[in-house]
Amino acid sequence: MTIDYREIVFESAIEQSLLRQGYLKGIPGEFDAKLGLFHLRLISFLQETQPKHWAALQTIYGASVENSVMQSITRAIQTHPKGLIGFLRDSAQGKYKDRGIELRMFFMKPDNDFNPDAVSNYEKNRLSVTRQVHYSIKNNNSLDVVIDLNGFPLITMELKNPLTDQTFEHAIRQYKKDRDPAEPIFKFNERSLVHFALDTDEIHMTTELKKEKTYFLPFNKGDGFGKGNPIHESGYKTTYLWEEILQKDSLFDILQRFIELKIEENKKDRKKKKKQLIFPRYHQLDAVRKIASHVFSNGAGNRYLIQHSAGSGKSNTIAWTAHRLASLADQTGKAIFNTVVVITDRIVLDSQIQDTIRQFDSTPGFVAYIDKGSQQLADALSRGAKVIVTTLQKFPFVLGRLNEMPKGSKYAIIMDEAHSSQTGMTSTKMKDMLTYKSLEEAESVDERGEELLDVDDQIAEVLAAYERRQNLSLFAFTATPKKKTMQTFGSKDEDGDYHAFHLYSMRQAIEEGFIHDVLKHYTTYDTYFKITKSAIEDPEVDSKKTKRAIARFVSLHPTNLSQKAEIIIEHFRTFTKDKIGGQAKAMVVTSSRLHAKRYMNAFKVYLSQKAYTDLRVLVAFSGNVEDQEMDEIVTEAGMNGFPDTQTAEVFEEDEYKIMIVADKYQTGFDQPLLHTMYVDKKLTGIKAVQTLSRLNRTHPEKSDTFVLDFVNDRETIQKAFQPYYEQTTIDEETDPNLLYEYRRQLDETRVYEENEVQALCDIFFQPKMKQSATDQAKIYKILQTPEKRFRALSQDQQEDLKSMMKKFVSMYLFLSQMVEYEEDMKRYFTFIRLLYKKISDPMGQTGWDFDGDLVELEYYRIKKIEEAHIELEKGAEAPLTGGAGVGGKKKEDYKYLSEIVKQINDLFGTELDGEIISGQLYEVAEKFVSTPGMEEQVVNNSYEDFKYPFENQFIDGIVDSFEEQREQLENENDQLNKLVQFVSSSDEGCKMISDAVGKIVYNLLKK
Repeated sequence: MTIDYREIVFESAIEQSLLRQGYLKGIPGEFDAKLGLFHLRLISFLQETQPKHWAALQTIYGASVENSVMQSITRAIQTHPKGLIGFLRDSAQGKYKDRGIELRMFFMKPDNDFNPDAVSNYEKNRLSVTRQVHYSIKNNNSLDVVIDLNGFPLITMELKNPLTDQTFEHAIRQYKKDRDPAEPIFKFNERSLVHFALDTDEIHMTTELKKEKTYFLPFNKGDGFGKGNPIHESGYKTTYLWEEILQKDSLFDILQRFIELKIEENKKDRKKKKKQLIFPRYHQLDAVRKIASHVFSNGAGNRYLIQHSAGSGKSNTIAWTAHRLASLADQTGKAIFNTVVVITDRIVLDSQIQDTIRQFDSTPGFVAYIDKGSQQLADALSRGAKVIVTTLQKFPFVLGRLNEMPKGSKYAIIMDEAHSSQTGMTSTKMKDMLTYKSLEEAESVDERGEELLDVDDQIAEVLAAYERRQNLSLFAFTATPKKKTMQTFGSKDEDGDYHAFHLYSMRQAIEEGFIHDVLKHYTTYDTYFKITKSAIEDPEVDSKKTKRAIARFVSLHPTNLSQKAEIIIEHFRTFTKDKIGGQAKAMVVTSSRLHAKRYMNAFKVYLSQKAYTDLRVLVAFSGNVEDQEMDEIVTEAGMNGFPDTQTAEVFEEDEYKIMIVADKYQTGFDQPLLHTMYVDKKLTGIKAVQTLSRLNRTHPEKSDTFVLDFVNDRETIQKAFQPYYEQTTIDEETDPNLLYEYRRQLDETRVYEENEVQALCDIFFQPKMKQSATDQAKIYKILQTPEKRFRALSQDQQEDLKSMMKKFVSMYLFLSQMVEYEEDMKRYFTFIRLLYKKISDPMGQTGWDFDGDLVELEYYRIKKIEEAHIELEKGAEAPLTGGAGVGGKKKEDYKYLSEIVKQINDLFGTELDGEIISGQLYEVAEKFVSTPGMEEQVVNNSYEDFKYPFENQFIDGIVDSFEEQREQLENENDQLNKLVQFVSSSDEGCKMISDAVGKIVYNLLKK
């Protein structure tokens, strides 16, 4: 008998497990697609659990009672500020009424068994599992599994079986492509609350369907210290979903204590609100439950270290932990803790805790914020506030006051990791008493200040002043615990080693895509110098349009701040500014507050000299800085021009691109648009990890990060990261010539032809006005032939080729942040990246979408399209419209070139004389017309195929041509110098000029 590999077997296994746990078997035909409910189940639940209330509604509504109640419920959900989750919780507390008649949509799980009626009501809830639910009002599509509570669909699932070449990725694609968010069952926070895409190995989830923009999060346990799930005896690694998470008590716990709706104001439009439904990730759920279980079993008096990486959702975990501990009772029903105190330096966490807890318990005074003194704390304790939030500075007062409370009182103290460096206040007092005489002294003093006033040390010292008491439980949340933190809060094993109570590693966070690996593109200045120097010396990498700019700043010695400022600004403008869809920002980490002040001065001078108006710079440091050399005292607010409390918010604005910091915003600062960091400060240990981790926050359009370190070596940084992330690696030094070697090896495979590369790129980068709905199909068609050749290779050959393509793509993404490659290489990279995506895509022919997955290429594409659009405006086609021998042709070309020069002046702020430059450019065009072989290129190619090789020839010849003209035209030397400088430093401007001259050359020879 043949084993049944079909997906339906997997589906049946999940159903049978849930039925054994007490779920009811749902009938698919009972689903009402228009209402998005199993409305007969809901009516039945109301009738049987609340018969008197239902009878009263029958008296009011008569024969239309069922429709009227359904309409009333739907309207109540739609108008509730917290949507379905808020409506359900309110109804469970008796707050929902229809025509004055109270109706409960479900009965909450009681905290204990002391109230028989509460237990009995809870048992009346009905969880059902229904397979193959035809949910749509538009087609016959069905969902694999739907789980409902008393008729309300809470969970949908799409299941896949890897043995039939289907994975969770196919399920995700199904949700994105084939599940219309407008269908009633999918309406955000009106019906289903979470959607699971899973196979036998992995689970991913989302709370909102938004077609291609839908964002799925991993819901996996983790395998060792990495992503995925461990082996399970059942054979299904994802068994924990239906045996643990969806178990009845667990699901009600999540519904009552975890799911929350976050509402944030849109900073650009205050009237708009951003709503996000939070469903806990596995490690968050696991941490809170394990903490509560241990406290329940062992009582107060223990210490816990929760080591959760950045990107773990630590703020939510803290809020959920605070609420759970505040409501936790022992076996007799007595509260274990009188009060839970949360110690933090983040105001945002205070508001988040309050908002989160109010969604579960709206009792007035349940949460108190202490922002004044010990008396305010005493008042909050005496009136019975269950959760108190206060600052790190008040930690000693908190411990002192708690020790004075009546005997028998028990407290939980939750400490958010040290964020004081965000405000830079740890050593302000000591620094303000000193006057710096040199940068070296300033650096030394600032380093001593950090060491003397380390926050972890402060906490440890304060705790050491008090005896370890059984009435205090301490919970420390941190991504980067120091040795002292481990000893203070960690658990000691039999071997005497300390470890965290709960761990979500940096490695797992990176592998699951919640943070970026900031070491992937970490580059020391020596490496940067070698790469850029190699790029200059190697004729293959060499691009004359950028040679001068690169040669200028790699020749500088990186000790003078003004020289470093030039390196930083030129690197940012050349390589960083176009990252993250043109929104990228950078941070400069300096050795002291005086360094930061001097850097700011150097930046202002250089930006002014170069007349760069496309970026603005901020500085961030605490206190006053006295610069004896300049005989001035400055503050952050004075240098920026606004209060220092607004610095982080102002940095979010588009025009502010670089922030110079000194021991401020180096920890606890979340800015997803931070892409590049320039490090001019010695970093070791935890400081290195915390500082570089400012780059790791994710953004929908952020695909990588970059670090240029002037001071530290690779070994020091790697050693710093090792304790927090297994298998830490820093890319080795890379020879940019290897990129060309990989290209040659790829060319030799003959999987693709040059004409296929050019044809794809011509479509991908064509102007918007020429785009059509068939473009994607054309790209598919072009890729079909290379893919067919690839599939004809042996399995080993295929794997070798994919490995080589992956290396090429990875190396290009890294090196392109330091070397400006020629246009041909950029187009080649575009083709290889798309082909690699196509042949590697697990979905095969089922719906791969290059635009949706390749953000970098899409932005690059937009840039090229915009350039093409500019080039075609205001007579851009003029050179192509005249006939042969037309007397006004030269005049028209002059006019056309003048328009291009005007556009360049407008776009780049140059001061080129249109008349002079147009005349010289036309002379250059005429010289190219007589160049041997040029006519043959024109005759045998379309302009699109002609312009790319012409651009290289244009760059090669234009400088020499101008050198000759400068000797003859002394009165125009200034203009020619400006043009040469502009062509050498501006890639985009050079392309505009090259294309303009190229069109004239092409038109003259064509006619």
